[in-house]
Amino acid sequence: MSRRSKSLTTISDPLMEPYFITKDETCYTVNERVQPNKNHFRSKGEGTEYSKPQGFYSSFERALNKIAVEKLHTKKDYDSLIEYIEEFKTIHSQIKTYTNEIRSAV
Repeated sequence: MSRRSKSLTTISDPLMEPYFITKDETCYTVNERVQPNKNHFRSKGEGTEYSKPQGFYSSFERALNKIAVEKLHTKKDYDSLIEYIEEFKTIHSQIKTYTNEIRSAV
């Protein structure tokens, strides 16, 4: 039988969208906000937004790194390696700023 969490902390930020992190007594969970496509052939009208767990992590830093990796799956085409690397650097530096702030606060 599964044990119900006593408390749940939610961490959201526009830089992480559509992802957010929840924390309970045991781990950090990376979640994705999913808005169903109303035009999908299996859709029965309006879709309701829901969250989809993407992974469970023992540290906040690892959860942020997972979000950085997920945000690199942009589902778009790049015309050059430089363009992709620039996208990677932008996402990586945003996440690195967060992780550096965590280290300096601890």
